[in-house]
Amino acid sequence: MTVQPDEAHDVVLSIGRRLRSARQERGLTLRQVAKSSGLTAAFISQLERGDTSASVSSLVKIASALGIDVTSLFEKPSSTLVRRGERVPSMLGGEGVVDYVLTPEEEKRAQVIETHLDPGGYADKELYTRGGELLICLVQSGSLEMRVEDERILLHAGDAMTLDPRVPHTWSNPSRRNRTRVLWVDVPAEY
Repeated sequence: MTVQPDEAHDVVLSIGRRLRSARQERGLTLRQVAKSSGLTAAFISQLERGDTSASVSSLVKIASALGIDVTSLFEKPSSTLVRRGERVPSMLGGEGVVDYVLTPEEEKRAQVIETHLDPGGYADKELYTRGGELLICLVQSGSLEMRVEDERILLHAGDAMTLDPRVPHTWSNPSRRNRTRVLWVDVPAEY
């Protein structure tokens, strides 16, 4: 199998990005990595930008200076695809509500949920709180009434709201005719 020039350049760029990311995550300068690896800062800079490629021995030296396994430079990033037609409806609570969890169960950093509300549908008639660090709401279609403590806020398609889920709140579709679709991003307190 022959590697095409564009594919090779993509690999060089990917390795460079990963090296830069690892260096910056560790708070190291180019000079510090150069000194630890026995290579020049100029070479490492070119490598990080994707302007040059490196031999295996050079990559091993840089990876060692960064305290990472050289194989991590070649791993494909993990991702999960959820196709629209493969989503499974969930009932996370409420009346006239259907939820679709768009993130995999093993994803602990955030949860994304698409909620469909029938006219008059609601999460709860009473205000409630729950754990978590942050809750982001984006109304995709229709309208949504957010109740946060004693305040009522009407959101329309395209409106977004960020709130602390530990503050008493609830939400509902105030329309008597139209369905509402909302995208939620839920960030837990710790993951």
